[in-house]
Amino acid sequence: MFDTETHEAKLRELNERYIAGKLSREGVQNEISCLLGETNLAFRLQNRLLQAVNGELSAKGKERINLKQYLAKCGEIEDSIIQSEFPFAFFQEATLEEIEALDPTLFDSKTLMLIVISALRMYIDNEQENDPKAEALHKIYLELKISLCALIPEFPKEDGFVDYLDNRESKLLAEQLKQTGEKCPYCSGTHIQKYGQKKFKCVSCGHYWRTK
Repeated sequence: MFDTETHEAKLRELNERYIAGKLSREGVQNEISCLLGETNLAFRLQNRLLQAVNGELSAKGKERINLKQYLAKCGEIEDSIIQSEFPFAFFQEATLEEIEALDPTLFDSKTLMLIVISALRMYIDNEQENDPKAEALHKIYLELKISLCALIPEFPKEDGFVDYLDNRESKLLAEQLKQTGEKCPYCSGTHIQKYGQKKFKCVSCGHYWRTK
């Protein structure tokens, strides 16, 4: 939360140290950046996302549309970037310490939640759910969920990270069952008929399937 009085007092203190020769101009700028959160990973993420969005907009394209259309286009591009590998690549580049110190209050909570969810899904898809960075992002996800549930009563209460992980495991198990013919991948029935080496039929539900 931005505390105006605290920030003003800090700025006065920095100015006094600068006038007294105890702090260089560069030192003042660095401390102001820290004070404004500009050294936090959230600030870098926000800038990187903005750069990615602007990179998809051509100068000529901007001239052809009005402000409302421009903002709508930016929103579409941002959604597409968030659903891409961008979030995962960004957090892979960041250090664990930076992720753990990420300040959610410096970023729009809904947008940050979507970014974190996208990154976590790719960690799971890559079977890296136990990576310390994934665990740190999961913690941020849970913190954001608490705040968003307080603001939006209908916001999903379930842990999407756990649900997505369970869904992956279910798909892997279904594929294993499909390959071995031990159980039906559709109903988990065990009354299986085998046709040749690669074709099966479940007597219980009637489904046929073929292995690779």
